[in-house]
Amino acid sequence: MDPLLPGDPPRVEGYWLAGRLGAGGQGVGYEAYDDAGTRVAVKVLHPEARDRFAKEAEAARRVASFCTTKVLAVDLDGDKPYIVSEFVPGRSLRRVVQGGRRFAGDDLYRLATAVATALTAVHDAGVIHGDLKPDNVLLGPDGPRVIDFGIARTDDMSLTRSGEVKGTPSYMAPEVFTGQRAGAAADVFAWGAVVVFAATGEDPFHADNLGGVMHRVLSAQPDLSALPSRLAGLVAAALAGLLVIAVAAGGVAFVQGRRAAEQGRTVARQRDQAVGRQVAAQADRLRTTDPVTAMLLSVAGWRLAPGPDTRRSLMGSLTMPERAAFHDPAVKGVSASASAAAGRIRVVASGDGVRVFDVPGRRQRASWTWPRGFAALPGGAALSPSGATLVMLDGLTMSA
Repeated sequence: MDPLLPGDPPRVEGYWLAGRLGAGGQGVGYEAYDDAGTRVAVKVLHPEARDRFAKEAEAARRVASFCTTKVLAVDLDGDKPYIVSEFVPGRSLRRVVQGGRRFAGDDLYRLATAVATALTAVHDAGVIHGDLKPDNVLLGPDGPRVIDFGIARTDDMSLTRSGEVKGTPSYMAPEVFTGQRAGAAADVFAWGAVVVFAATGEDPFHADNLGGVMHRVLSAQPDLSALPSRLAGLVAAALAGLLVIAVAAGGVAFVQGRRAAEQGRTVARQRDQAVGRQVAAQADRLRTTDPVTAMLLSVAGWRLAPGPDTRRSLMGSLTMPERAAFHDPAVKGVSASASAAAGRIRVVASGDGVRVFDVPGRRQRASWTWPRGFAALPGGAALSPSGATLVMLDGLTMSA
């Protein structure tokens, strides 16, 4: 627990605040006591997150309290909306791991099984957590608790905005990045990432920015060498979207769904679509400065994810003048041209004379004018393979 900061209220309704438990985008959590001296946890919400807080309270109340923290009181109508829940002594999984602990062997199995059991209870209540991560796994004296249902939803909740992405990016499933609504499979994906973190101390899809996180989630496979072989297989299946978690009579059973192959193809398509759109967006950014690369990226984006966005990028490349191609310079009157040395040398002849160009360098290498009194009307031109000899047809006369 951290001390209160200046500006923190000393009391919230009938609860005396003793210190801070943590702060996030929705509000601040406090250790508190009621008038009878009962220790509780009070979460005070930022006013702008009031509606989402109501969802958290509804979701948390539907889940069996053995795997989360029991909601004791809710007031969302006052100036400082808050939720009061039971206080569970213990630290989050993230703080424990950051303190130097690594989970291995039976400890890791127990943690993985406990979090999976909690997720099963959450899903059995018709709730999708939507933000499972090490910060939201509380290691209490009686075992792990899954907390913070701030972006959870129940089966009868509607999505406020189509395709809205909510959650912690490095623990979000690929389908969420493609605009789909998070389901139970997204929670299972996060479970796999949490297990990897507990064993390694590293967020498995960490990157320096959101784009990097998205790329890793959509295309990278975390290193699972620190996990026992059987658990590594289950985590790999969870991260691939192929794992279903269910509680069995003897504990927790991990079962690969009968439609695992189809789910795997679906996940692959989703990843291709997301990467394809990213590639097309990069092509759009490069089109004016590097049109050749832009064209290649546009084609790659279309091949990966045929759709309106990638088609628009492809057509943009097709209709834009190609700045990286060599164009014969403007000349007066009639002209003739020829190429040699596999297209690296280009000669343009006109009434003014002859100019020789280095095509890859897009620069003029040499030039000369016709002799005085010689009026050329180029009718055709040819170069020797080396580019050393130019043959010109002037009317009915051939010159070399």
